[in-house]
Amino acid sequence: MYRVLLVEDEILVRLGLKNSIDWNRFRMQVIADVANGAEAWDAYKKMQPDVVITDLKMPVMGGLELIAKIRSVNPHTQLVILTCLEEFELARKAMSLGVRDYIVKHSVSTEELETVLSKLENELARTAEKTPAGTIVSEADIGILKENLLKGYLFLNRYSPEEFGRKAEEVNLTLSPRQIIVCAMEIDAFDRLREKFKDDKGQLVRSSLLNVLNEVIKLYGLSEVFHDHDNRYVILFSYPGSDGEKEIEESLYRMLGHIRRVMTTYFNVVVSFGISSRENGFPHLRRQYRESVEALGPAFAKGTGKNYVWGRKGDDELSPETKSRILALADLWEPASVKYRSGFAERLNEFLDRKLFRARTEALRAFMQWLHDPVLSLRLTGEEMTVLCSAYAERLVQAGTLDAMICLYQDYVREIIGLLAARKRTSSSVTLALRYIESHFADDLSLQQVADVVSMNANYFSTLFKKEMKLNFIDYLLQYRVERARELFLNSNLKSYEIGERVGFANTSHFSRVFKKVLGVSPREYRKQWDEGASEDDQHEMG
Repeated sequence: MYRVLLVEDEILVRLGLKNSIDWNRFRMQVIADVANGAEAWDAYKKMQPDVVITDLKMPVMGGLELIAKIRSVNPHTQLVILTCLEEFELARKAMSLGVRDYIVKHSVSTEELETVLSKLENELARTAEKTPAGTIVSEADIGILKENLLKGYLFLNRYSPEEFGRKAEEVNLTLSPRQIIVCAMEIDAFDRLREKFKDDKGQLVRSSLLNVLNEVIKLYGLSEVFHDHDNRYVILFSYPGSDGEKEIEESLYRMLGHIRRVMTTYFNVVVSFGISSRENGFPHLRRQYRESVEALGPAFAKGTGKNYVWGRKGDDELSPETKSRILALADLWEPASVKYRSGFAERLNEFLDRKLFRARTEALRAFMQWLHDPVLSLRLTGEEMTVLCSAYAERLVQAGTLDAMICLYQDYVREIIGLLAARKRTSSSVTLALRYIESHFADDLSLQQVADVVSMNANYFSTLFKKEMKLNFIDYLLQYRVERARELFLNSNLKSYEIGERVGFANTSHFSRVFKKVLGVSPREYRKQWDEGASEDDQHEMG
């Protein structure tokens, strides 16, 4: 008997399917019926069903995510989608994930259900007739086998080069060991593409892109493609028919140009390619993969939509125009403070001299620091400024290029200049109080202490301070301490409680509560956000 798992959050639909069909007639037995993808995945791992019939939209885990998980461990499970009429387009696209068929809920007849089950029975019977070494599987299944082989060799060291070569023949990998070049393709503005597909998990995007890429690369040489990491795909290109460098290069660039045109035409996205060295033999593939990814590094500073070749000189240098744009950022501060403009110009020159623009992580760290510095240096602490700074910090983390970061920072400075223009200059007493706070913020400061410093009655000083700063003394002090803490999170590896102590919080819990009240996230969440944004290019499943 073939084992069937039903996955449907609508209990009436689930029970109807389970009880209205004579499953024995198709040599099938429903071994479990569950209400969401998470329960289904648990059941799948325990029971290993032959058939999974699943809804697309469910709580906890949807059908597409469940299908992707199943396909990651077993290319042979028969999959059927339950869908509504309004989800038909989504279901059609999902077929490319290796789904065998679909059933339209609420309107399907018993005859239609039996037709689907009959086809499933025939397919299962054909598969069972094959020997373990049989290779008659669906095109989607073959793609999964190839991708698992490539990733197992490149990232997990599961096979020796000799074993990889033998297994490559078994799955008919379209790749020769002669004249191999590895190309990493990165997609710009990948989040917009996912939004266009309404695909939060990315399965539909990956499947659609792989289908298109496979259609293109089969026209050129012997090549394979697989999804690597988020917005990155890897193409393994081989050209065994020629030893001529020029002929191989021309064929490679024709293929990359074709891919670029297709990506623009059908998906409206810009792609960049990192190109490895050319080698003979599978033992070099792991190094070539690393070369292709490293070759993409300059795309951050020099722009997307180009081909970057590993080891090519000059790719790590900025154009004169980009250098001028960076240095011009200092001039934007002149209306606020000539002194601050001068100091910021020095920092920009240091940024260029140390070539911090070459790595996105270093550039992001610098721009984040440039966001926070004026908050403290120009005494801009306040709720409005905190919100503005946090909003731009989030946008910087999402920026994929140096050009995007420059544009964001230009907008940020212009907004600050506008805020400053709307503010009145502080009185000498409040200015003196602010200087004292900046020097003693880590101490156990009180309103009375600061009022004594400026020789004022505490109540009068409190009223004056709130009138000029739009915040009462305590709120200002707490926000200033949080800004100082944020600065330490960016520029040190101190633990959260150590940072809290350094900025004047004796109690770790109090520090965490105030930090979250001001910024909307806890210290731990803030550091996690920063770490993920700064290192997302370095994250990979490679061991």
